[in-house]
This record gives sequence, C-alpha cells and structure tokens, in this order.
Amino acid sequence: MFCTTVYIMSNRKLVALIFTSLFIAGTNLSKAQNLGVHPTTLEFKLSGGQTESQAIHLSNSSEKKVQFRLYLNDWLRDTVGGHVYADPSTLPHSCTRWVTIDKNFVELEPGKSTDVTVKLALPDSAFAANEMRWSMLFIETVEEQKNLGGKGAQAAVKNLLRIGVHIYQSPPGLTEKSVKVYDLKPVPQAPNVFQLLCENTGKVMVDCRSYIEMTSLTDGNQKVKMDAVEFPMFPSQRRYVIFELPKDMPKGKYSALAVLDAGEDVSLEAVEKEIEVK
Repeated sequence: MFCTTVYIMSNRKLVALIFTSLFIAGTNLSKAQNLGVHPTTLEFKLSGGQTESQAIHLSNSSEKKVQFRLYLNDWLRDTVGGHVYADPSTLPHSCTRWVTIDKNFVELEPGKSTDVTVKLALPDSAFAANEMRWSMLFIETVEEQKNLGGKGAQAAVKNLLRIGVHIYQSPPGLTEKSVKVYDLKPVPQAPNVFQLLCENTGKVMVDCRSYIEMTSLTDGNQKVKMDAVEFPMFPSQRRYVIFELPKDMPKGKYSALAVLDAGEDVSLEAVEKEIEVK
C-alpha cells in the first residue's frame, strides 16, 4: 500500500491530489475496507468450441456507496514469482480475447451485493485448445471528485482498492505434468544466499514445494533441512527459488541437496552441490 500527496499551484488555485492504492490477489476471499470479492480464482476446463459462464460475487458492507470499475489485463509471473501485467491480448498465453464480462461498472449501496458474470468462449480451433491460457480480471473502486470547500480550492481524492481475479483456462486433454531442476548457485554479493533454477516443462500449471537439505562434509551427522518454499509455476516458466542459510549455521563445507516437489503425480527433481558456508 502506498500513499502520495502532490500539491500543484495554478492560477491561484491549490489542487491537492491524494492517491492511495491497495492490491489484493489470489486469496479465496478478499475483504478490505468492508468490500468483498468471491471467488478470486476462476478455473475453466473447456475444449475447442465450448463456452462457460461463472459468477463473481461483489458485496459492500461499508457505510457508504461504493463504485467499481472492472477490466481485463494480460499477466504472467516473472523468474522470482512477481506479477507482470500487460495490455489485453498481447501476451502469448493470454485468453483475454475470449473473455467477456456482463458489467464494466458496478455501484453498490451500503449492505448491498451483486454478481458479475464472466464468460469464456473458446474458439473451435487447435490454436485455442492446445495449451493452458490465463488472464486477470481487475475489480477496482473509484470515487468521484470532491470539493474541499473554501473559495478557489479544489481536491481530487481517489481511494483505490484493486482486487485481481485470476482466470485460468486448461483444456481437459492437457494433463502432462513435469518439472526440471537445472542448478543451485550462490547469489552474487549476497553471502550465504543461494538460488535454485527450475522450470515447469509440462503442459499445465503446477504447485511446487522446494527445500534444501545440508550435510556437513566435516561431520556427516550434522544435517540441516531448510524451510520449504511453496510457489506455483506456469507451463514453460523458469523460476529462481531463493534460500538464505540460517545466521547461526556453522562455517564449513557442506553437501547441499536441493529438491523440487511438484506433487504426488510428478517425479521429484533434485540437484546436489558442494557449497561453503562463510
């Protein structure tokens, strides 16, 4: 969440612009400022030529009227798991062009709720049905401009709450799951921090769990298992998983076994390296 205040002097008028932004995505139920959005993930499993509609429930339990605008964006996860957004229908794995919503603007009085219908119509073509695709629906609060009162003064106040709804389209014929681990190496200029490079080599998104087991090469009985890191990976996505060694870990040389677990139906992947704790 960030807040910025900008003051602009023009023609003896003081204009104060106050902008506050809060972004929430990926939870089962998002509530902030007494506003609710449920669910925040829509999963479609359509074959070519099929259409399906799903509903998102919006609620306002605050004491004032709330206005929402709704719009679609492309998105992906970068190599460290961050969300990167792009214009609609510009990324290779986008399904945005096939998604429509029945409302682009919603106004809710206090205590009221409504449903928004999200429809995905998959074209009857091999291009549309040969891989997993995804999109993001943003639901964003907006406020009208208000006067501060007082002669010659104006204020534009925007309180922005933006909730992202993940949209996934996975054709039912796509079931291949596989992952690969490439290397474990130190992070430059970061003592005792290591990164594991892995990739989703399958056809569908997988939820992964990665951890490192350390065995002292001086005393083979001394073992340390680091806390696991959990994260999802899209098909063809490469990901760096960052591990920081415990501060109190004894110095010396270790055998480090880095493991990537993508679920019971996927073979474990691992890489073993000799590292030195300094």
